[in-house]
Amino acid sequence: MEGGKNEESKKINDTLEGSPLGKVENFKADGSGETQDAGTATNEAQSESLAKTIDLKERKTAEAKVQADTGAEKLGTKEAKDHSLEDQDGTAPATAAGDAEMDKPGMVFTEVLVMPESFKVAEYFDSLLTLKQVRLILCKRLSIPFTRFTLATRSGKPMADSSYITEYVVGEGPVQVVGTVGPSLGENYKLPAAIEVMVDTDINGHPVVVPVEIAREDLEKKKRYFGGFRDRRSGREYHHACTQTIPRPRESKVVKQHRETQTVDVSSKSVQSKREQGTQMARKDLYIDTENDKVITSQPYFSTEELMELKRNKALAIQCFIRQCFAWRKVSQLHNAKLARIASKKAQEELEEKLAREAEEEKIRKRMNPKTKADFDALYAELQAWKIHQEEKIRTDEEMSTEEQTAALQELLHKEIKLLQTIDKLKIRARSENKEERIKARLELMASPKEWLTSQGDYVEVITPTTTRASELVQLFNGLKLRNIPVEQRLDVILNVKFTVREFDCQLTRAIVELVNREQDMLTRGRSGGSLSGLRKRLENMFLQFIETPEFNPSSSNFQRAPYTTNKLTKLMPKSSTALYLRKVP
Repeated sequence: MEGGKNEESKKINDTLEGSPLGKVENFKADGSGETQDAGTATNEAQSESLAKTIDLKERKTAEAKVQADTGAEKLGTKEAKDHSLEDQDGTAPATAAGDAEMDKPGMVFTEVLVMPESFKVAEYFDSLLTLKQVRLILCKRLSIPFTRFTLATRSGKPMADSSYITEYVVGEGPVQVVGTVGPSLGENYKLPAAIEVMVDTDINGHPVVVPVEIAREDLEKKKRYFGGFRDRRSGREYHHACTQTIPRPRESKVVKQHRETQTVDVSSKSVQSKREQGTQMARKDLYIDTENDKVITSQPYFSTEELMELKRNKALAIQCFIRQCFAWRKVSQLHNAKLARIASKKAQEELEEKLAREAEEEKIRKRMNPKTKADFDALYAELQAWKIHQEEKIRTDEEMSTEEQTAALQELLHKEIKLLQTIDKLKIRARSENKEERIKARLELMASPKEWLTSQGDYVEVITPTTTRASELVQLFNGLKLRNIPVEQRLDVILNVKFTVREFDCQLTRAIVELVNREQDMLTRGRSGGSLSGLRKRLENMFLQFIETPEFNPSSSNFQRAPYTTNKLTKLMPKSSTALYLRKVP
């Protein structure tokens, strides 16, 4: 029995040796007959089914090759053979375009062998997908019931739905998976209470699964007959069926129920008092006690004229109170408006003082640290006005003699020359600072992500390979501009620059490598940073020229003022010259 298993395992491995799924590793190579998954009966059955399927596929492939050879002999072309093989095997010959698409960032290339039909599906899946989502995508594309489709490794080990597809990536090859379509349940099928349906995909392309509850209310009721047909080959009957969702009740436009009521006017009149009362007059044969009797006299009569006068007086009092209330409100509004006007005026004055103070500070800053052409023009104009005022003051001074005026004018000329020299120094410093700011802004734009306009009108930032390359070069350039850092960090930065530029062999990169080697040699000898300032400045300028070359940094092509042309410094050397240079320069 063990010998039979070893022969079957060897046959499966030999059959799959050239297939995309590789060798089936269910059995050990030493012939012990023990399986890698504890030798379960399920894995043995799957291995036997896989071996039979592969034998069938091998026979079909051999027949297809024979037909292709015959067709190629008749037609005399190689394309007929490839076309026949593509029709029989379901796979087309590999092309250069297909090989170019094997590497996609963030995607996992997966090959699925669907059993028992024995056909291969090659697909890219997102690395964030779980195996349950992969099953849903495959079932939707292949029109396979989700409950009958299972995934397993090529060794027969089932894959958990909660695991990610990246957990099964081995080396640089594709993920090889075996998908099995289970048999139909037929008459034993029982309708579940809820099913999961993939309705759409989200923005990342991941499937969106929605649970759908099934209403099973009329299971005991006999279904209606809508007709059907009978298969003549098998005699099986197929009945038509229909389904309908629960209809929503229509909303009536006419109000049929309301809560408005109307009572009937009822007038009640009592004919009998609630308590019996009586009156007894005194008489000669009856004694009546009058000790607790009270004498009630009527009040003065209140006439209608008096009532109207009382109402008029009360109305006048109410009117006086309301007018007083309105007056106090008006006074309060005027008072609040006055306070608001005073506060607004004070805030406006404070704002004007702040703006004037900032303008004065900006004016002083422009005089002390000018940057733009307008700042220097203002300095030159003030200097010219000061010179004219001083000359007029000297020439109109009657107490000074001619010799004294000449000496004063000469001293004024010396002061003017010193001020002009100071302005020129400020101009040189401003030009250097402005150049550094422009270079920094240009490099930041090169390394910034691209902004793409979506169909919804929003902008999405996209990082492309060109922006990634530009970002790496900008980081190296910023590292070169750092000062007062340890020697180890400086050596690390310049060595990274050296290895980056050596990807391209031209006069510019050779010069950069030579400067890097020179600085490395001086640093190892203990030279100070002040003595290397000129060398480092040359290295920064040459590396900046390297960054601004479109041939080395594609993002810089958008910042060229004129179409780029290869010059003597950036022209690549021939391979023979490069090989000789690499032998001489380490």
